[in-house]
Amino acid sequence: MRPFPPAGKPAVLAVTLVALIAAALGAQTAPAPSGPVIRLAYRSLQPGEPIIVFLEADRSVKSAAVTFLGRTAELRPTRSSPTTRLSRTAPGNPPGADVASVFAFLGIDVQTKPGPYVLTVRLRKAGGVVENIRKDLLVVARTFPSTKLQFKPEYVTPPASLQARIKREAELIGLAMSVVTPEWLGEGPFVVPNDAPSWSNFGQRRLNNNVLQSLHTGLDIRVPFGEPIKASNSGRVVMASDLYMGGKTVIIDHGLGVFSTYGHMSELLVKRGESVKKGQTVGLCGTTGRSTGPHLHWSFKIFDARVDPEAMLRLPL
Repeated sequence: MRPFPPAGKPAVLAVTLVALIAAALGAQTAPAPSGPVIRLAYRSLQPGEPIIVFLEADRSVKSAAVTFLGRTAELRPTRSSPTTRLSRTAPGNPPGADVASVFAFLGIDVQTKPGPYVLTVRLRKAGGVVENIRKDLLVVARTFPSTKLQFKPEYVTPPASLQARIKREAELIGLAMSVVTPEWLGEGPFVVPNDAPSWSNFGQRRLNNNVLQSLHTGLDIRVPFGEPIKASNSGRVVMASDLYMGGKTVIIDHGLGVFSTYGHMSELLVKRGESVKKGQTVGLCGTTGRSTGPHLHWSFKIFDARVDPEAMLRLPL
């Protein structure tokens, strides 16, 4: 039994320099706009949700960047295509007109406050011309679960002798995810690292030992002890270490600011710097670190935004 419901179709927003078109995938096709076309693909505009920004433009557009929630990302081609990818005719362009197709990832962090925000795409065109496309987006509230958990005391209030280790490991994780690979390393859509069911507990507010309130920024999958954990997409391993809190952990860089993490494993089967393919086994399930039993902690970051793994599975890659 698969742990997730069938993937729903993400919302898509098409934006041109002269028109705004909002429609769901599969809806009736709107009249073809002219000029550069920007499409936003997302499951919903809520805390913890990822967004893909697609741009289709003629060759006059030399580069493009998108800014949202204080983060700017360059729009890039797929790994299999050169920077000046000429793949298809842009809607509204004359027959045979070449267009470049590029994209970028953004994330709405799990703790983002609901409200109106502005997304801006900056286009640099031939001759030094710069044009900006602005779109107002409304982030709506999302309800997250809550629970109480019991851990060994040393995992809720670590002794002073371990504080330096915990701080150092947190800094190493931050460093591993701070370097953005400027190309997409993935291959097609993301997949689950194991077919076991999940607790669907992303964003869960936790009261640990009735003392410490914490926020769960991943998804726990009920994988039996010793079963293989697979890479949810292709990429490069930027961490494969035994951490105090996370246990034996692997972090994969998928490019363009997207990172996936696999924690609490019993054995690591890859090393830092190694390239991995989607579906490759990176470790075995366990209960290392701050864990109450065998399971996989699976999480994602897009730049510094913590996003829901279930939503990553639904991105139209």
